[in-house]
Amino acid sequence: MVVNAVVRLAIVICLIGGVLGCQLHSNASNNLPSSQTAVAKLDWQSSQFKQEKVATIEDIFQLTEQQKLHFLNYYNGENNAHVEGHERLYNYLDMILYGFDYRGDTYTASVALSSQSGNCLSLAILTTALANLVNLEIRYQRVNAAPIYQRFHNVMTLSSHVRTHVFAPEKEVDKDVIVVTRKKMIIDYFPEKGNVTGDFIDKSQFLSMFYQNLAGDSIVAKEHDLAYSLLSQAMEIDSQNPETLNTLAVLYKNLGDVDVAERIYQYAIEHTAGSVNILSNYVMLLERQGRDGELTELKKNLPNIDDDNPYRWFDLANYHLAKNDLFFALRYFKRSVEAAPYLHEGYFGLAKTYYQMGRMELAKESMDKAIALAYVPQEKGLYQAKLKVLAKEEL
Repeated sequence: MVVNAVVRLAIVICLIGGVLGCQLHSNASNNLPSSQTAVAKLDWQSSQFKQEKVATIEDIFQLTEQQKLHFLNYYNGENNAHVEGHERLYNYLDMILYGFDYRGDTYTASVALSSQSGNCLSLAILTTALANLVNLEIRYQRVNAAPIYQRFHNVMTLSSHVRTHVFAPEKEVDKDVIVVTRKKMIIDYFPEKGNVTGDFIDKSQFLSMFYQNLAGDSIVAKEHDLAYSLLSQAMEIDSQNPETLNTLAVLYKNLGDVDVAERIYQYAIEHTAGSVNILSNYVMLLERQGRDGELTELKKNLPNIDDDNPYRWFDLANYHLAKNDLFFALRYFKRSVEAAPYLHEGYFGLAKTYYQMGRMELAKESMDKAIALAYVPQEKGLYQAKLKVLAKEEL
């Protein structure tokens, strides 16, 4: 079973001048999300769980009075009057996060600040809490990072990543002036060369990540009541979030309630944008039950999923390659390359698949691309050695 989790363990804060078209922004980050209207009713609730108390939305961003005062004194200080608001926020974070422990835990803003620790989602939450105090507009963006795999029993967690865009305060301008640019800071807690920027997400999706992370930890710890309570809160925020539904299905599957898990998978496929995690977990469920006819139909739908994370496609392709399911491995490696044509991993996967298919010319072409894109000397050397083997076999 695959569950998304944020587990990045380091921080770099990047200053970037930004361009934003025609001031078309969402202010969702400063307002509570509205209730979601389900396309169709999903029967997911169960009396087998005991509801436990979990953090409310207000709790997530709440700071202590002392924490608020410390930030506001800095932000409004005379020494910072000449600095634009978004830069002041950046400078404050840069100052207070020295010595921060970048562990993989998901914390509220207050806990992250007081404990000086947390993952990238915790720090994005802290950034939001501070921005809300001074009415700075922010947006969230997913970053698709090379996966960090952690397997506990039959639950595998994959790393994910989010960064925060903090915009400069809006200024009054002449009515005849059209503003097409606006400065911003991108606060990214773990930028890496292999990272691939994803879509912007709204606050409902952002909040769901908080509860999903904690629920994933609870599933691993076999704290099933707590996991259910956290997912109940996530479902209340956004009942159409595929990753929330996926985590909920994993919870039921781990408890042996396969019928409910399958019902959730089917609902997510039919009524949401879907995700590679949802379909790959459903594929594994059908494989274990030997339902070959349904499995074939489901696999046909996988390439149509709108998922911009190349590493998910790469992981799924390798799963099928290991099973010698070359047709689907090839399709998913191609999706990985489509999502990020500048990453070498997808081309290496294509080369391995073409090689096993006996299509040597295409295998060589793909390996050439992998070599051209590889930036780590060891990887480039490995690819070059494999290319020599391909060249000899073609003689």
